Amino acid sequence: MKKTLCLFALLFAIQFQIQAQSEKATVYLLRPDGLDDFVPYYTYFNQKLISKLGEGKYSTHQIDPGFYEIHTQYRGKIKSDPETVLSLNLEAGQTYYITLTTKTKAFGKGKFYCIQVSEKEAKELIGSSGK
Repeated sequence: MKKTLCLFALLFAIQFQIQAQSEKATVYLLRPDGLDDFVPYYTYFNQKLISKLGEGKYSTHQIDPGFYEIHTQYRGKIKSDPETVLSLNLEAGQTYYITLTTKTKAFGKGKFYCIQVSEKEAKELIGSSGK
């Protein structure tokens, strides 16, 4: 009887875990090779720090569904009005791929960009970085 009860409890816990995972959105943040070799990019979802990524790296996050304003910047005080923002409505069970890049102008300050890309583009970036 105890074994049956323990087995039932274990199956319930596994089902709950699987259901909880499917209620989240999966977000990949990718930072291609490029400028700023040794400086991590800090990425925020609705002004909350989610990731610190070095060059050629990526990270995976399980995020609650909903509307998010996403921006990236160098370390420091969170900008109340970031230069560029990617607005996304994340849906449960969906996967999103976002690249983090910076573009500079000649003799000027660069801007950070968060750009949503396709799964194919993301896999190419991950494969080409080798990291």
